[in-house]
Amino acid sequence: MQRWFQERPSPFPHEQEALDHVKALMPQAEPFRAWATFSFTAASGRTNECDLLILVPRGLFLVELKAHPGRLVNNGSTWNFHGPDRVRTINNPLHLTDLKSKELRARLTWAAQTSHTGVRIPFVSPAVFLSAPSLRSELDTVQQTNVYGRDDGASGLPRIWQDFLGLPPQRDSEAARRERLDLARALPDLMKRIGVRASTAHLSFGDGWNLAGRPLDGGPTWEDRLAIREQPIREEGRVRVYLVSLQATAETRNSVERAARREYQVLQGISHRGIAQAREFRDHQGGPAILFNHRASDLRLDAYLATHGASLTPDTRLELVRQIADALRYAHQRSLYHRALAARSVYVSCKPDGSSPVVRRRSSTGRYMARMVCLRTLNLKL
Repeated sequence: MQRWFQERPSPFPHEQEALDHVKALMPQAEPFRAWATFSFTAASGRTNECDLLILVPRGLFLVELKAHPGRLVNNGSTWNFHGPDRVRTINNPLHLTDLKSKELRARLTWAAQTSHTGVRIPFVSPAVFLSAPSLRSELDTVQQTNVYGRDDGASGLPRIWQDFLGLPPQRDSEAARRERLDLARALPDLMKRIGVRASTAHLSFGDGWNLAGRPLDGGPTWEDRLAIREQPIREEGRVRVYLVSLQATAETRNSVERAARREYQVLQGISHRGIAQAREFRDHQGGPAILFNHRASDLRLDAYLATHGASLTPDTRLELVRQIADALRYAHQRSLYHRALAARSVYVSCKPDGSSPVVRRRSSTGRYMARMVCLRTLNLKL
């Protein structure tokens, strides 16, 4: 009987090695089942890339894999991996994995109801597996929640199998065992019904642009992905997809498209280094989408401050405020407003050591909110 479902190996060796680490520890017994490197479309229209869904006696878990090496420290929810070659900065991946978990459970519940199996879908709980053998974690107790390391490593984290996936169930009555077995037998069909696939059709945009498998950022109605085009010259950008629900009416779909098109149109003719330039408008599998200027090395303002804030001089901080204020002035003179001006809606381009920062406001038309949000973030007394 098949218990490990993976259509094809991961294109990333470090990811496949992490999956193999878990697969080798998973018993060939009931109720164990696992799906690796798959995607599914949520009811919202968002296409979610997932690393590992695994059913074990303790429950059903969606596990995000990260293989960054080195010493891991955090500043709030910003994680910095101090590796041998550079510092890699990410936001705590548990938050986005939690969103995927909720959307996956909703789709599985729909599949169970429409197929009349009578199976109850339990909560799909999120977890993060940091799989680099050389990882040394110094995460604080809050950020370490639901984060695990290798069973054969010394990361300082709980072990992915012995301390988590391999634990006995919290309920082990006859009824609970029967419920787990029914779920294990039904899951393969339910996963097929929700369209689980290894397809990457949603990772293309326009003429030759390839989108990253994981979003840069996202919300209930939108997501941003890094875009790269190799020909005729290498270019980088950021694609914002305005998500359209699978159950959306024609009126709702038209409304989303009009809003996205309006945002693109009002940004035409806007030329300022502090405002992300909208380059292209196209339809995408998830909904209407806009391509913006962006660099892969750009950091969100909150992540930039968490990583480099301690080394910023007062002059550099004042320069950041001046750039933000200048972008706002330019936008307001042209009747452009921002409905959510905050650190997460501003990106920073800088040198590897954080010097020479240039801010770019992430576009979003609508009502303008207090600019003091960004000024407080910079810890300046004005």
